[in-house]
Amino acid sequence: MKLTRLTAAVIVAATAITPLTFNASVPISYAEDTGAIAKLPDWIPSDFDSAVEFRNSYGATHIDNGLICLVYPDRARKGRSADTYGYELKPTAGMGLELKHEIYTHELTETCFDVFVYQPQKQGDIDLTIVDPHVQVKETPDDWEPPAIAEYSFTISQNLSITETDIFSWLPDSMTEYDEYTKKNDNVSVKDNYVVFCTMAVDQLGDKWEPDYNNKYENIKYLLTSDCTMQVPDLYDDGSIDKIYVYQAVKDGNEKISWIRTSKAEPTSYTLTADCAVLDNAQTILLSGDMRVTLVDYDTGEPLTLPEGAMPRIWTDIRQSTSDGEIKCNMQPVGFRNNPAIVGLGNFFDGYNFSFGLLDIPESYSLPEAEEKSAGYYNGTIVPENHITVKKYDNNTADVVFRLKKTARRVLPEEKSADLTDLEKGETRITFYDKDTGELIPSELVKNHNLGFGTDIRFRSNMSPDGWMYTGPVYYADSNPQVYQTDLANLYRSADIFEFLCDDQPEVTLYDNGSMELVIRTRIKVSGNINGDSKFNIADLVALQKWLLNAYDKELYYWAEADFDLDNKLTVFDLVLMRKALLKSIDLPVEVSVTESGGVAGAMIIYKVYCEGKKYFLSYQDLTYAQEPKSIIIQISEQEYREIMAQDYDSMIRNMKDPDGPGWSEIECVLELGYSDGSKIKTVSERIPGVMTKLRDLKEKYSTYVNPDESFEYGVPFFVREDGLKLYLGPDERYSTIACIPADTRLIEKGAQDNNNEWLFTEYNGQYGWIKVFKEDGKTPTIYFEQVAKKPVIYLYPEQETDVHVELELTEAELSTTYPKYNNGWDVTAYPDGRLTNKADGTHHRYLFWDAVNCRTRFDLSKGFCVAGSDTESFLKEKLTYMGLTEDEMNEFIVYWLLLMEHNKYNLISFQGDVYTDSAKLNITPTPDSMLRIFMTYVPLEEAVDIEPQQLSTFERKGFTVVEWGGSKIQ
Repeated sequence: MKLTRLTAAVIVAATAITPLTFNASVPISYAEDTGAIAKLPDWIPSDFDSAVEFRNSYGATHIDNGLICLVYPDRARKGRSADTYGYELKPTAGMGLELKHEIYTHELTETCFDVFVYQPQKQGDIDLTIVDPHVQVKETPDDWEPPAIAEYSFTISQNLSITETDIFSWLPDSMTEYDEYTKKNDNVSVKDNYVVFCTMAVDQLGDKWEPDYNNKYENIKYLLTSDCTMQVPDLYDDGSIDKIYVYQAVKDGNEKISWIRTSKAEPTSYTLTADCAVLDNAQTILLSGDMRVTLVDYDTGEPLTLPEGAMPRIWTDIRQSTSDGEIKCNMQPVGFRNNPAIVGLGNFFDGYNFSFGLLDIPESYSLPEAEEKSAGYYNGTIVPENHITVKKYDNNTADVVFRLKKTARRVLPEEKSADLTDLEKGETRITFYDKDTGELIPSELVKNHNLGFGTDIRFRSNMSPDGWMYTGPVYYADSNPQVYQTDLANLYRSADIFEFLCDDQPEVTLYDNGSMELVIRTRIKVSGNINGDSKFNIADLVALQKWLLNAYDKELYYWAEADFDLDNKLTVFDLVLMRKALLKSIDLPVEVSVTESGGVAGAMIIYKVYCEGKKYFLSYQDLTYAQEPKSIIIQISEQEYREIMAQDYDSMIRNMKDPDGPGWSEIECVLELGYSDGSKIKTVSERIPGVMTKLRDLKEKYSTYVNPDESFEYGVPFFVREDGLKLYLGPDERYSTIACIPADTRLIEKGAQDNNNEWLFTEYNGQYGWIKVFKEDGKTPTIYFEQVAKKPVIYLYPEQETDVHVELELTEAELSTTYPKYNNGWDVTAYPDGRLTNKADGTHHRYLFWDAVNCRTRFDLSKGFCVAGSDTESFLKEKLTYMGLTEDEMNEFIVYWLLLMEHNKYNLISFQGDVYTDSAKLNITPTPDSMLRIFMTYVPLEEAVDIEPQQLSTFERKGFTVVEWGGSKIQ
């Protein structure tokens, strides 16, 4: 009997488990520090059932509680005595104790399990070899040793922690490990110099996997097979056979290895191929499409060790010439955390105009820039040549090496002795002096006029999309001098970029106790905006005049903005000065733009504020080199426009032109002011103008995405069909494009718009937005859905022998597999007991089977049940019986779904109604008198959730009855 799932019903009705003790006493564990005997942990198998669970969860080995447990299958043939089977454990001598060896059998199968528990007690390497002492040989010499069945290797540290070091430390040999491995890897994958084929076959469908007879095995040899098939005796056989075939490289060169699956249920075969380039004396394998990236020190040639959290990225520019013109797809930069690393860019070297380079370079390293281009590979041309090498192989793989030069950090002022200051460790003191007189500005003026500064502080970070982590505290002074107890001094020392955002830059003095002195020589600026509406105009003049006449009925919260003579009080002299300032302010610009360019990535950011008639706009362009240009035009309010136009650009321009002021040498800023008479003022500097902060805030305020009408907690997974699918801020092509998504990217539908099936809401690389699901013709899809309808089966119960025609109409999926074959429907002869005879070939069946792929149905998960995986069987029995399935129908439902669900911690289960039946219509002739269609959807969960219970209906069978059940997993 094939080993598959053990149902609870079988256990209750037909099983009896009898453990046999093999050459061992009662199971013990040994506590070395006390010499006392202690109970073994609960995870150690204690009977056949728990040994099976161990094998399905861990495979042959598991490490915990300072113990190594090995569980290995054997055969206890019926009628044989217990001394004719069973294995022995041969460990490395003197390294520990064997605490347990037992054999567990089951009356329904000849398979048994040897369970060994071993406790290491010394630091070092241990080999645990399972041997067969019962092998029959004609003659046994004196030095005869029983043959090894399996060998496992471990390393024991000084504190006796245990690490498995053999191939099974990463290679699956159990059902659970197989599922986890295949979720993270393709059916064909590479680990170091191993090629791994993961196969699944369904015995009922006649599936069979075999190696391709064209395999040459010149550079890569077969190593082993790992059988991960679920093992448990059962009366039914409805599971899959999961096996892994492993090959190992033996010499450098190119080699193709293929495995082919044939099936009685499908006319065509299915092939898995590993197209390999073997490198580094057979220590590395690159699969077709791989590109290995290595970062090395330019001077030493040694590979760099990436800091924790670091993630360098590869930018790309990919273009292809077609008869319709050039197609361009700029993928999101590809990040990696290992060095060397494998990235999937090898396919683009042939047939494409392909360029790439390196972003987020590790701290203290850089790539030199050329005069016209940043460092990179440009469709065959390398810039600069001595810092990048590219070696291509015949199977569309490549080996890329970036040679990085060590760079110095930002230059700080030389620290002075703490004996020269009264500042405590880490303190920062700021002092304001009048720029014209050199005198200390009174504290009252500093406080009333909010003197202070902003900051632009940046740290290189591999955790953020653009490679930077930002902060920017604003500091206001309540006195003069003012001492801050914050970490400003530490931030100034440690930041990769640090800018004071103020027109008059401070003089910085650092002390060796971690403190910092800032001196700012400035002029107090009075805005005149006394009424607090962010605009300086005639209304402010009227407000001040009324206040001086005691005719103003409002409190002046911003009175200091009218204190033009800086005497900390409002008088008629301030009114006169305000009139003069207002006349001067009339000649304001009507258009302001700031361009920021330069830096390692060749950035070019352009902000522009302007008006068209009575409408006001902010435009933003990101023209950074070697990435898709981004452009946003945002309509802003008149007040926001006026605030930008009313900035003190005279002081700003003086500050930008100040030759003694600090600047960021890699950045160039261009401030351009346009006036109503057509004249313009342009200023170029390494210093960022103060208006930049307001422009950034304004852009951030408006550049958010449109929220969906309906959000999905458990959305449907789907894949992108072609490169370059655009992600928009809203469900219309007039919204800004924020990303281009490459083909085969797996995404989740996060939401939708009411009455709009042409757009869906999703998330890609941390950016939320909208994609168009059809091309311009309205028919060709841009995506395909991962969701499938699994094993719907249809039972027919006429009152007498009847010829029945069944048709299935799918509106939101494509039919995949049917049995018997679906040919514009099924034509069968049905009998009252449910037997079916297929008219096409005379075969006999219990039911009609079908399944579907690319399922686009938005299932309703608003109501349902959250069920622990261990409770799945009892839950399904209760609900399916209530809804009207017979015992046979229910058993067949549970046999299929239980193995997929009970090992999840929890399942959110919902039985679908019209959502399903409207998308999968059954047309049956003659028309049934009663029909029951049960379609279960479930979501595997790690944690329990609260959900409104679903109200289910019962079913009464009348006359000619049709019953269908099926389901779908939503990941």
